[in-house]
Amino acid sequence: MTTTKPNTSMPPDLPPQVAMMQMLGGLRVARLIYAAAELGIADLLADGSKSIDELAQATDTHAPSLYRLMRSLASVGIFSEYERYFSLTPLAEFLQSDTPDSVRAAVKFFGQDWHWNVWENLYYSVKTGKPAFEHLYGQGLFEYYQDPEVARVSSESKASISQRAAQSLLANYDFSSMTKVVDIGIYASASTIVALLQANPTLQGVLFDFPSAIAAATPAIESAQIGDRARLVAGNCLDSVPSDGDAYILMFVVHNWDDERAVKLLKNCREAMTADGKLLIVEMIMPPGNAPFVGKLIDLESLLTTPGGYERTEAQYRSLLEAAGFKVTRLIPTQTANSIIEAVRA
Repeated sequence: MTTTKPNTSMPPDLPPQVAMMQMLGGLRVARLIYAAAELGIADLLADGSKSIDELAQATDTHAPSLYRLMRSLASVGIFSEYERYFSLTPLAEFLQSDTPDSVRAAVKFFGQDWHWNVWENLYYSVKTGKPAFEHLYGQGLFEYYQDPEVARVSSESKASISQRAAQSLLANYDFSSMTKVVDIGIYASASTIVALLQANPTLQGVLFDFPSAIAAATPAIESAQIGDRARLVAGNCLDSVPSDGDAYILMFVVHNWDDERAVKLLKNCREAMTADGKLLIVEMIMPPGNAPFVGKLIDLESLLTTPGGYERTEAQYRSLLEAAGFKVTRLIPTQTANSIIEAVRA
């Protein structure tokens, strides 16, 4: 029997028990970042440093307590302090609302109470294999998203998450020969279809998602200056998808479903696409070994929130696509943690 040496990311001079305690502190740091995002601190510092009293007045907070928050954030590289004046750091810049690749909306989304509640119930999901979300709230996550306000917050968060993924898709895949693409989302955003149509002036696009997600995405489409080349269609991808697309994009979609429902979705795409159409799956592909990989944590997110969803290995994606009547033609790594799986009818 062979053994694999465990991977650790702790500095070699840090005792293991101290490293473990630092890891536990990650919970506190995450809550600090969420508080700063909610208060809009980074936006207030966009024009230069401000004193803690100025920040407290602008955020209607208790200055001594806000100072303790900001001092802690500065200690991990988010904001910088000099004599009770605070300024942005490279990390803090991405907590601004309007900066490219901003993560503020995502931080606010993942900092919501329901999200922390389900992670507090990780033990339940590990014991039962069932989503903690349904256990806590008596409904599925996607049913919860049908609330228009929840869908709006989700759309804003997904926009910040998927914007970089969309740019990576464009940087690594050529759509210039295509006429029509169909972007299939699950309470996603308009980021991908907007980026595609802005980069390809002759391309037609369809954004297909659940009704509340389509309503939340409509303002972004209307303000994108892409004319009438984008069509918004509401529906359920497990029932059917819009027809005659040259490419069907599933970005962060397949990992939400168990194999049975994932195959159903893929078969719907196969039936709808043109004869030489392409299926493009954008997901994190789980690597072997003990190396750190963000997909391993996202996989637990799926365990907690979706019925049967999980992050798949390359072999599992190939098997899934084969079961749906596809063959993999290319596996394209990107500059992000995501890969593009291109498949065609088998």
